[in-house]
Amino acid sequence: MVQRVETKGLDEFVGTVESVELEVGIEDRKQYHVVIDPENIEIKGQTGRMHEWIPMSPKSKEDALPQGSVMDRFLLQLEIVIKEAKKAVTVKEALQLMVGKKFKFSKIKLGKDFSGHAAKEYIVPVQLMG
Repeated sequence: MVQRVETKGLDEFVGTVESVELEVGIEDRKQYHVVIDPENIEIKGQTGRMHEWIPMSPKSKEDALPQGSVMDRFLLQLEIVIKEAKKAVTVKEALQLMVGKKFKFSKIKLGKDFSGHAAKEYIVPVQLMG
């Protein structure tokens, strides 16, 4: 059997959030697309930016999320970094607080391991940089 080795990518970086937009993906699944302009690193690709997609659970609404969902965990982390996010009434309102701000980002598991499959890591703000 061929051994598979997990690639090691960029686990931590500083960057400014350029935009956060709601997108509809496969099977009408909603997700928020976060575009980040990283500092001091070159991103190969057409945009030169980091991109992360934070999914909304099928049971999610803009003003109500299932506890423990990926978006719920993302917002909990955001509320630690930006205190005003706790006052947001909708997911969009909370996420828009990131636009134009510089953060230190880390990759963090937001989901749960399931049937031997590791949970996906997402790029998450861990510190507001000014």
